[in-house]
Amino acid sequence: MTFLRTVSGRRLLAVILGVVGACVLGTAIAIAATGSGPVPAPASLADALHSALNDKGVAGVSANISFTDNLFSGSSIETSDPLITGATGRLWATDGHLRIELQSDNGDSEIVLNGRSFWAYDPASNTVYEGVLPPQSHTDTADKSAQARPTVTEIQSQLDRLRRHVDLSGAMPTDVGGQPAYTVSLTPKTSAGLIGSTELSFDANNAVPLDFAVFPRGDSTPALELQATSVSYGAVPLSDFQISPPAGAQVVHLSLSQDHAENGSSSRHHQDVQVVGKGVGSVVVIKHAVGASAQTGSGPAGSLPLQTVKIDGTSAQQLSTSLGTVLEFTRDGVSYLLAGSVSSATLDLVAQGL
Repeated sequence: MTFLRTVSGRRLLAVILGVVGACVLGTAIAIAATGSGPVPAPASLADALHSALNDKGVAGVSANISFTDNLFSGSSIETSDPLITGATGRLWATDGHLRIELQSDNGDSEIVLNGRSFWAYDPASNTVYEGVLPPQSHTDTADKSAQARPTVTEIQSQLDRLRRHVDLSGAMPTDVGGQPAYTVSLTPKTSAGLIGSTELSFDANNAVPLDFAVFPRGDSTPALELQATSVSYGAVPLSDFQISPPAGAQVVHLSLSQDHAENGSSSRHHQDVQVVGKGVGSVVVIKHAVGASAQTGSGPAGSLPLQTVKIDGTSAQQLSTSLGTVLEFTRDGVSYLLAGSVSSATLDLVAQGL
């Protein structure tokens, strides 16, 4: 069954966003909208981060959110999928738990994280995608209470390391959602990839991310934006995360192998995952065996702007966005799925080399 012609818009977008998230050196969830509140005093980025990384912290965050998606700007799409058209909704977050709810005419989309377990519900296809995140290292899971706040010198050292890969702006004083905040812009040094820059605003009092946007290369309009019309700090009941997918929904289990052979390919029989290239210009390749006679399908393409292309004579389906490209084809009994923050021409070249 052909991935691009049968998969929901949610899963396609998840593939693209997963690649983008793997390429960007730092990500966050926007949980507040620009307002007219107090503005913090000017400070260097290291000083601003040191001041915000205090011992106060927050027990949790809840917010009303608005998600905007310009990935397919200029394309003619007829769909009500909130991850493609954008939507309003709600967000809840606390240590180890996250829930995002986006509302649409077809029902509410849900993304829920409880510890390492996660699931996402696509109401348009009545499908649940679930899985388990890889375990964290011992350092990552160490008692946070025992971790001392880094010094300004230590923070500056980390920023210097980050600047090997991206250009960092200073800490720009602003207000977000009525909270004093600093905004920082990150621009990849490499010309590879379609990501032009990312902007992150964080609360000056507690380092909570307050705004996040991703911009395509050469475009001042964000491709993705998630913001809130209101935000509240405080304890969030665990019952807000302990919800179940709708009964009767189709369930798809997602997994990523961590077992690799010496040649870099996965030792699992049903799926191989590899990365071609480095950084923002890398391409993720997923392949698995299918029936020897399987062909790229001819089912309805739905509302997604798919293109049919040829890869060494094999028919393939391609989806291009302002931040990346997805390509799928079947050849010699093997199904290939490629995704990266690269142009369609670059992705085609990678596919031809497989």
